[in-house]
Amino acid sequence: MGPIAAYTLDGEVDLGPTRQRTVLAALLVEQGAPVTLEQLVDRVWGERPPQRARQTLHTYLSRLRTLLERAGGTTPVRRGGGYVLAADPATVDLHLFRSLVTEARAADDEAAVALWREALALWRGAPFDGLESDWLATVAAGLERERWAAILDRNEVLLRRGEHTALLVELSAACDEHPLHERLAGQLMLALYAGGGQADALAHYRKLRERLVEEVGSEPGPALQELHQRILRHDPQLIPAATDAAVESSHSPAARPHRPAQLPADASGFTGRDPELRKLDALLLGNRSSGRASQAVVIAAIAGTAGVGKTALAVHWAHRVADRFPDGQLYLNLRGYSPDQPMTPADALAHFLTALGVTGQNIPLGLEERAARFRSEVAEKRMLIVLDNAASVRQVRTLLPGSASCLVVVTSRDKLAGLVAVDGAYRLDLELLTTGEAVTLLGGLIGARTRVEPEATAALAEQCARLPLALRIAAELAVSHPDRALADLSAELNDRQSRLELLDAGGDPYAAVREVFSWSIQHLPSDALDTFRHLGLHPGPDLDPYAVAALTGTSVREARHNLASLASAHLVHRSGADRYTLHDLLRAYATGLATGELAGGQRENALRRLLDYFRTAAGEAMDCLHPAEARHRPARVPSDLEIPDLAVPDAARAWLDAERFCLIAVAAHAAAEGDHEYVVDLARTAHRYLIDAHLTEAIALSGHARRAGEQAHDPVALAQSLRQLGAAYSRMSRFELAIDYQREALAQAQRGGDLLTEALVRLGLGVALSHSGRTEEAVEETRKAIDIARRAGDPLGEAMALNNLSICEMRLGRYPEAGDHQRLALTRFRELGARPFQANALTNLAVIETRLGRLVQAAGHFDESLAILRELSTPIVEAHTLDKLGILLLRLGDAPAAVAKFQRALDLFRRIGVPAAEGGSLNGLGEAACISGQFTEALDHHRRALAIAEEVAALDQQARAHVGIGRALCGLNTPDRARAHYERAIELYSGQGRPEADDVRMQLAALDETQKVRT
Repeated sequence: MGPIAAYTLDGEVDLGPTRQRTVLAALLVEQGAPVTLEQLVDRVWGERPPQRARQTLHTYLSRLRTLLERAGGTTPVRRGGGYVLAADPATVDLHLFRSLVTEARAADDEAAVALWREALALWRGAPFDGLESDWLATVAAGLERERWAAILDRNEVLLRRGEHTALLVELSAACDEHPLHERLAGQLMLALYAGGGQADALAHYRKLRERLVEEVGSEPGPALQELHQRILRHDPQLIPAATDAAVESSHSPAARPHRPAQLPADASGFTGRDPELRKLDALLLGNRSSGRASQAVVIAAIAGTAGVGKTALAVHWAHRVADRFPDGQLYLNLRGYSPDQPMTPADALAHFLTALGVTGQNIPLGLEERAARFRSEVAEKRMLIVLDNAASVRQVRTLLPGSASCLVVVTSRDKLAGLVAVDGAYRLDLELLTTGEAVTLLGGLIGARTRVEPEATAALAEQCARLPLALRIAAELAVSHPDRALADLSAELNDRQSRLELLDAGGDPYAAVREVFSWSIQHLPSDALDTFRHLGLHPGPDLDPYAVAALTGTSVREARHNLASLASAHLVHRSGADRYTLHDLLRAYATGLATGELAGGQRENALRRLLDYFRTAAGEAMDCLHPAEARHRPARVPSDLEIPDLAVPDAARAWLDAERFCLIAVAAHAAAEGDHEYVVDLARTAHRYLIDAHLTEAIALSGHARRAGEQAHDPVALAQSLRQLGAAYSRMSRFELAIDYQREALAQAQRGGDLLTEALVRLGLGVALSHSGRTEEAVEETRKAIDIARRAGDPLGEAMALNNLSICEMRLGRYPEAGDHQRLALTRFRELGARPFQANALTNLAVIETRLGRLVQAAGHFDESLAILRELSTPIVEAHTLDKLGILLLRLGDAPAAVAKFQRALDLFRRIGVPAAEGGSLNGLGEAACISGQFTEALDHHRRALAIAEEVAALDQQARAHVGIGRALCGLNTPDRARAHYERAIELYSGQGRPEADDVRMQLAALDETQKVRT
């Protein structure tokens, strides 16, 4: 189901205006049954029919008969006091859907899978989309309920067949949309449990139960409660044996991790370009005449003037062949000719690596390193990569994969001669549409009026220079004025262009396009026109109605209305949910309007409101996510601007996710304007969010702040930005670089005399020193941080430093002192209401108790910590807690339970991107395997842990891995090979002053004694 439409072998049939299509829909819904004229009047116009409604209906019915006869279809006939359209039910999506659903519910599971797939594939959008009828809206709502019931029934079949993996993503998204739906929640729980995620399934049940109790005032129903109990009991009957289809599905492209599908939506009404499409098809099939070596990556370079349809062709073809690339499709607008700065190759590679599942902490810093990592990620994968709007060969070359299994499509206004000559790209020079293609495109967009006025249509095509972008804008203008003849619109545009030609004797090739833009905006409502001018001031890649409201000084409701007007006129297009962007030609045109038609004061005020909006909303989001750290951020500046409701963590995080690139863009703009204080404040505000999730962006924003602090000659601002850079590099396991930044920050903080900043800098310096194995130095810096935080009156900074001091003391084997400091930190966190820090402190306290042998107390602390973490949904802290809980469970002798915790922690660390911690979880799995006598498996886990730990210079995990390898080798009766690993572990632990060195010496001594006995 979707918009009302009819098709023949020659393509889609033009069904006429909206009311006429509504008549057809009303007859099709009642397929085979008579519908009276009174019913049709009610279904088409509702309570306000026009005076000549019956006559109009007769006209519509007559036109429909003519159209459907030409198409060779069934036509409406008079019968039983009304009109009947007796079409074959198999040719009407609605009736075919219902028939297939009935068959699927009666069939066995194997047959039902194909029937469900066929039935749900009939849905291609909202039913009756584009038609305005209260009756059809009611019918559409009922159809949506039918579809929802069908999806749920289909899910049951797939789960019974063991195809839980293929359903997980869809079920998770559906549960987010329907958080209180119990049957859906049960399906997700079952899928999670069947995939080995018992804890996730139980956590989802707890979350649903809390919502039901809070919002509805009731407990989950008996069926869901029974499922919950069966999952708790590990009921084996819950997991069916996987069918062949399920095994195939688990390896299908949809189920593969990090399979990007980034192509934008295909252009509606795409027309022409058949020769170019055939050339691209031939390229894909290997019909090449150059004799180039088959191991080289295949590159298609589409070149042409602005607005000629390069992107439309690339995206349309990419959608046609997407199924030939089972590992996914990458797409990126390189903004080569945008009024803003083109995207750098380094930033482009960061985008691609993120899409491929490489988390921020694991994205290399240097351009060459990123390019190498990208080539490694896509090696041997069959991927389609679209590099849109490239400025030059230099921007593209580092983004090329090294594998011939990938195909790259590049679009550019540049000929990219170097890409053709050096890299063997195949160039397609895209010319203007032919007159016939341009007329066909206008016909598809405008409809039957073009056939009535062929000469005016052809004239309009030439006036738009046969450029698809201009043609679409002109077509929308024609559609929005259905009462005007196309000849009148063409004459109006001709007058404007004639005047332009008199003024422009130079024959500017873009003059026609600019004049189409100008002509189009003159027909906009004044508010929409003013909005379009202001969009040229926005420095970011996209925007939402709140940002537009700030720019224009209007309400969000007005901004949303004006954006809808601009989208209807094809002057902006949607880039996501409630987000919009502009074609680069239109962005340049809007920027020119803003410069030429807005006074300097207007532009300045608009940009000031926009910057204030981002600072205010970012502050609100961070106060929601991290309220206890408010003093570590700049003071909130009062503002009367409208911002989204960011009082709920999910909403706050979603806003930051959507706007993070805009935050960097507005910071760059403010820096260029010399507003250094704003840049520094914005970086401080967003710092915690970025280093927890987006380290590349954290470094970019903090880099802007660093330069702002330098240019402002403000030592405190410079210290804050350097501290932020140090923290980001520390998270990336670049500890020596982090230490350098923190020492430079310390000098600036002392120069500025800011105690609060100095305390935070020393805190970050201590963390970096500790991770690099210089624990005594870390203790010294952390003690100074405690003292300075007290003098600065910063209780949270003091508590954080006490927490870190405890960790350092634990590393040095000073467990009683570590416990005292951790309990004090926990008390302070509780007093301050710093819940995430409380959970972290409880976990650290549990580790200390474990080291001291007080296992019962340790278990209690772990339970309390996990209860907080489940409430807060803080995956990184939860992962650390689960990892350390696994160690406790090993001490308690429960290796299977420990394995479950280590594996869950490992999964979380990989998802978040904390490589040093990944090594810790792998070491835990190795220790559990060794205890269970699985020495070969233990050896594999520890070797993988060692490789990761050496890559990120995590000395403690390196030492732990060497110990584990030594134990596994002894278990495999190769003690001679174990000695070197024990000795290396002693060396690593001793270098950090760690007490574990003595434990390893004892193990080595025991090994020597055993070998003597054997000798």
